[in-house]
Amino acid sequence: MRTNIQLGNIHVNTIQSTSGIFISQTNFANGWKSQSKSNSGFGDIAGDNSKLENCIFIVSDDDVIDSSTEDNSVLIEKNVNPANNDTMIQFNGIEVELQSTNSTISIGDSIQTGWTSKNKSNEGNGLFSGENTIAHNKILINDRDIVDAPINDRPINTNL
Repeated sequence: MRTNIQLGNIHVNTIQSTSGIFISQTNFANGWKSQSKSNSGFGDIAGDNSKLENCIFIVSDDDVIDSSTEDNSVLIEKNVNPANNDTMIQFNGIEVELQSTNSTISIGDSIQTGWTSKNKSNEGNGLFSGENTIAHNKILINDRDIVDAPINDRPINTNL
């Protein structure tokens, strides 16, 4: 079977953790998971011509145990082979302004299993993309956890 995929331009502001863009006839994603805890004094800005001046961003996160995670999931993986297909992919361009960890841009047949992302962050401000003015700001972060972001992850992988 011959598949022809024709695209113009793809423009993406942000690809966050454990996510992606898949361009193909056959894509197989199994067992993806993401756990996140984030504190921001100010959120994200995507775009142009924003101005942040003379602001104070305060994050106070003084938990005793912060963002505790225990994951004992079982991933049952079925062996999948892409069919022998002739896939033609044509596009003018892909533009991604910000790509976080554990994310992907896949072009062509793909098999991706068992992706796991765990994240804990304290940010005075979020993510900025584009042409923006940020001047004369103060950022205060108070994170006095006794135990910070413990992760106990023992996945069991079973191939079928």
